[in-house]
Amino acid sequence: MIEVNNLSKRYGNIHAVDDISFKVDDGEIFGLLGPNGAGKTTTIGMLTTEIRPTEGKALVSGLDVTKNPLGVKMKIGVVPQHRSLDKKLSGRENISIMARAYGVQNRREKIDDVLRMVGLHERADDNIKKYSGGMLQRLLIARALIHEPDIIFLDEPTMGLDPHARRAIWQKIIELNKQGKTMLLTTHYMEEADALCDRVAIMSEGKIVGLDSPTNLKKKGPAENVIKVGLDDVYPELIEKLKQIKGVKEIKTIEGARTMELHIYAEKGEELSPIVMDKIKTTGISIRSLDIRKPTLEDVFISLTGEKLE
Repeated sequence: MIEVNNLSKRYGNIHAVDDISFKVDDGEIFGLLGPNGAGKTTTIGMLTTEIRPTEGKALVSGLDVTKNPLGVKMKIGVVPQHRSLDKKLSGRENISIMARAYGVQNRREKIDDVLRMVGLHERADDNIKKYSGGMLQRLLIARALIHEPDIIFLDEPTMGLDPHARRAIWQKIIELNKQGKTMLLTTHYMEEADALCDRVAIMSEGKIVGLDSPTNLKKKGPAENVIKVGLDDVYPELIEKLKQIKGVKEIKTIEGARTMELHIYAEKGEELSPIVMDKIKTTGISIRSLDIRKPTLEDVFISLTGEKLE
């Protein structure tokens, strides 16, 4: 449904997207995971014909995004990161504008259908100023569905929502996918990518640095366990001491809000953690926290990029 080959977007000397390639299969939920500035939104902008690529090629539903932008627009629905809704209008009126733009037949019936689908039918005629953040996001999804697109693009669909509203949006995405919709979403929430996506492309500084299912990405991590240690400070000498421990594969230093964090990728973390603790204690550095776990998507991201995502 989506095929991207060596796609790039440059703004002067800035490589917003740098030579990326991937495919999205029919009926798949595909995620672009990465921090702000990684190139996720720019990638969606090129695939939805809003941004012209500098180099490379992208096909959406078999149509070239550069050569046939109008054809692409008819095949896709877009839920943008920033809520482009008219605050002077009701929910129904906001969708009606989009329905008219696409020439949707039987507009009243179709609008009622999508409003019911997202649970907004009873509030459809209220001014959207009365809507909560979760309701506005569901309205954007309804608007994107009004012309029955083959593919839905969602750019940070739950950003800024509370946990309850986020879960409600997740459920709608899963329901739409079960109805056969192919979906590409961007997110910087690890849990969201893990819960929703069949496959994830991890982006950093415009490049794809990892691509697979969340399960496989975690399996491909550098080690069996991650020993996460919160410290007052970290010195190069300590890192060298820890690297000498047999079973330690990799160490990443992350600057937290209040402490420094060591992410130690190791085999048999339960057995190694007392040795790690002893090594740290010999330096006189205070240990604030200790956690041993199986690798998460966050750990994979830190291993690939050297920085925390959230």
